[in-house]
Amino acid sequence: MLNDRGVRLLLTLLAGYSLAGGGCASMRKQKIVPESIAACRQMSRDGVAAMELGQWDKSRSLLEEAVTTSPTDIDARRHLAEVLWQTGDHRDAVVHMEAAVRLDPRNAPTVVRSGEMLLAVGAVDSAADRAQQAIALDAKLAGAWALRGRVYRQQGEAARALADLQQALRYSPHNTDVLLDTAELQYSMGNAQRSLTTLHHLLDVYAPGEEPQRALWLEGLAYQALDRPRDAVESLYAASLRGKPQADLLYQLALAEQTTGQSAAAANTVRQALAVDTEHQLSQVLLARLEGSAAPRQDGVIRR
Repeated sequence: MLNDRGVRLLLTLLAGYSLAGGGCASMRKQKIVPESIAACRQMSRDGVAAMELGQWDKSRSLLEEAVTTSPTDIDARRHLAEVLWQTGDHRDAVVHMEAAVRLDPRNAPTVVRSGEMLLAVGAVDSAADRAQQAIALDAKLAGAWALRGRVYRQQGEAARALADLQQALRYSPHNTDVLLDTAELQYSMGNAQRSLTTLHHLLDVYAPGEEPQRALWLEGLAYQALDRPRDAVESLYAASLRGKPQADLLYQLALAEQTTGQSAAAANTVRQALAVDTEHQLSQVLLARLEGSAAPRQDGVIRR
């Protein structure tokens, strides 16, 4: 993971390389003939079409050629950055998105996307700068407030993070990612009831059976914190049916089942947790407790 200093150094080196020759992030004032622009745009369109079909290698090749043909084409830069990001080449993705920002510094959504990438690679201060820039450009852009809220959360400033996430929801009330981030933050701050209310807004967005695992998992933890174990069992069980089985989730479901007097079900669930992770210590302790030994430790944290 890159820190802010590492990101700045990487951007400086690659920008210098690009300025020296055709390729990424060229900032030279060069005359591009119309044929080159047209060719770039066609390759960019073909690259996006390949990306939508999941043809990542083809998409990357086309978009790289598009950028080489017309280094100042902003859309080609942005699309290439997204392909690189989706295929795990995060360093170069950051470089190309930053180049897009330099080419069009007043495009607030591009500034936000650059900040999101920077935050994901650990360049928190640089991401904070992008968030401030985006808010200054468009104070009604939900993504800008959400980005700054996530920066504050990363920096441990929970109250400021929550305020910004709520501001993001003011402009985009049904944004599922922001709703989930808000609910997680409210729960971590000890306000399970508000977290539950936010989660219900989030879950209402989805059709029955399509709710995300993390939302149902957090709903179960909130019910547990509010001393509603039967509701907790229902939510945690539904979460356990979504996605890949996780020992932490199964352990918490077993705890809820035990609280409601379902000892046999709890024992079965905790054995499932140990089947997923034989070294899961909390499950080992709970199973011993259910078999008449030690007491389990409560642990209501969703591990990322």
